[in-house]
Amino acid sequence: MSTTQIVEKVIELLQVKYGYGTDEVTATTDFEELGFDSLVFVELAVALESDYGVPLSEAEVAETTTVQELAELIEAKTAGHPVTV
Repeated sequence: MSTTQIVEKVIELLQVKYGYGTDEVTATTDFEELGFDSLVFVELAVALESDYGVPLSEAEVAETTTVQELAELIEAKTAGHPVTV
């Protein structure tokens, strides 16, 4: 799965789970601008770990600042592993 595909899936997750509109979240949207806190990062880590089958800690997810960075982290962790979401 490419970074672009992962970006699209993460944006979709944020829209469904947190109610963001299509114009509110892009690959470069800063999580701080969205008001994310540690609880959101924990929830994201759990959801993404389940979706992609790779271990993701809250700390790793919180270290990313944008959807693009989060997608790159997921892509790096899934490299060489088949992923179906």
